[in-house]
Amino acid sequence: MSTNTNTLEDLKKKVNVEIVTQEEYLARTDIDQAISDINGQLTILSSDADKMDYLVAAASGLLCGLLDILWVGEFSLSEGREISNEKAQEFVKKTAKMLGCDKDDLQSCIKFLEEKFPIPADGNTPEFGGGLQHHLRDFEHHPTIVGLFFSLLTQFTGMSYGTDKYGEFIVVPVLQNSQIFIGKTVPDKIFRGTIIWFFHLVSDFAGSNATAKLSGGTGIPGPILSLAKELSAIPPFNEFKVEDKSLASFLSSLFNGTAFASRDKDGHIIKESIVKMDFRGEMGIAIEMGKQAIPVIANDCIVRAFYFIRRLVEEIRSGEAISFSNISNINWNRVKPFGNPTITRMLAVSTAVFTGIDVVDAVVTQKYVVAINYVGIGRFAIALGNEMVNDLKVADVKSIRRMYENIKLNTFSNTDADMYAKIGDSMSSEKLALTKDQIEILYNIEYFKTINDVNLQVHLKIGEKTRKLKTEWLVEWKKYMELGYSDFVGEEDAKLNWYSKYELIERIKSMKPEGIWFRLVLLEAMAFEPYYPLAFEKDKAGKEKPSKKYLLLQTPGNSFNKSEGINSLIDLSPTDYAKLAM
Repeated sequence: MSTNTNTLEDLKKKVNVEIVTQEEYLARTDIDQAISDINGQLTILSSDADKMDYLVAAASGLLCGLLDILWVGEFSLSEGREISNEKAQEFVKKTAKMLGCDKDDLQSCIKFLEEKFPIPADGNTPEFGGGLQHHLRDFEHHPTIVGLFFSLLTQFTGMSYGTDKYGEFIVVPVLQNSQIFIGKTVPDKIFRGTIIWFFHLVSDFAGSNATAKLSGGTGIPGPILSLAKELSAIPPFNEFKVEDKSLASFLSSLFNGTAFASRDKDGHIIKESIVKMDFRGEMGIAIEMGKQAIPVIANDCIVRAFYFIRRLVEEIRSGEAISFSNISNINWNRVKPFGNPTITRMLAVSTAVFTGIDVVDAVVTQKYVVAINYVGIGRFAIALGNEMVNDLKVADVKSIRRMYENIKLNTFSNTDADMYAKIGDSMSSEKLALTKDQIEILYNIEYFKTINDVNLQVHLKIGEKTRKLKTEWLVEWKKYMELGYSDFVGEEDAKLNWYSKYELIERIKSMKPEGIWFRLVLLEAMAFEPYYPLAFEKDKAGKEKPSKKYLLLQTPGNSFNKSEGINSLIDLSPTDYAKLAM
């Protein structure tokens, strides 16, 4: 009799397997308990929404969708910008008066701030596109971290930074008459590059003192447009085009308000349709989005409130919480209207209905851009994403359950022994539970059944990779069988021996294969199908999933050959008992 001579180190060298202690292995392979725990997880991850939940969710989506159409109305940039322009003017006036301005009109307040907080880059206005474009092209006029960086850089280098009319990054020297606004000492430079810079942007917020009241003036770009302009100056963004326009040209048209302006029959821009996308324009978008958010938030509140009230009533009716004294008996995890699959499903339904109503209105009225509730679309995307994430979690847990079910199906267990023993008690005096030696025979037969399948790959031209992977699986499987053997048979020092094919047949002969035990062994071996996952691996999020190491062996052409597996069992039988068992 020969035994497995592979040492632990040999196994590590042959195949990249996670080697665990016997206790760890047995803890992981308590199959029935593992499957029970997984079924519990699936129950937690599964939605229990019923007909009433779906009906209320859909009704809420319909009601709030109608609220959006009839009350919120169309998305209007001009209305939003008009409101934001008033807020910007008030902000500029309050800031100026706080800093010492004794006038109340906008022009005086802007002039006060411009004179009190000058920056050197204003002297380079012509190089950056003049009065209409220099706030966009001069990076020092950007209310972003990049703008702050270039403001400080100008203080320390005496240069101004931005783009020309073609969108190319340029560096120009600060003019002589503007160098007086550059600090003399390091603290002075930092003060001018930060504090003076900030309040200068405030002075430009509502336009210059000469044009603010007349035309709204050229304000500063908002954070989004500023970021886009900064990116447009570097590869690969400087190669982008929007409707045959360069990105730089498109951003300029956004800033001056001509990008989406209407034109008359002669192709001239209609002045009233111009909406400048400066800081006030971005504020206007935020204001309009705020209006659109109202029915979206209302939809969320209705669905969550219904869920909470209904589950709370059900908990109280259950009799566990009928007064404030025992209100702690309530299962708050079931009552709380967030963080569970049921509320996720209900919100997905309600936001889908809301968005559907919104899109239908946009199509019917043919106001595709202005009639759409963009906040609603975003909320629907989030709800759908949450539902998909939950579905993926369910799929992951099911894959783990399938792994354990495969292990249970292909491993002789105490359950099988108990079942055979019960059958033996009811049918004859001969006990049908397998002994330690008979279990050893079973594992050896399963080993040679797999060896036979591995050797089939020798005859396939493209089978070397598959054969190698099957060999690695067999090495890993043998190690796990050895780890669990002593505990299974109930003998602390029991060792699982591996035989040669000749030794196995002789061993079977010596154990009287005419007994019914051998048929039971063959029945177990027939059900055995190798190449199921044997271990877990962690994904990027740190979650344990069945290892994909042997996934190739589940594909057509590479998977286990069942018919040849049956034939291998017949070859291992020293008599005709295998044929009789089959």
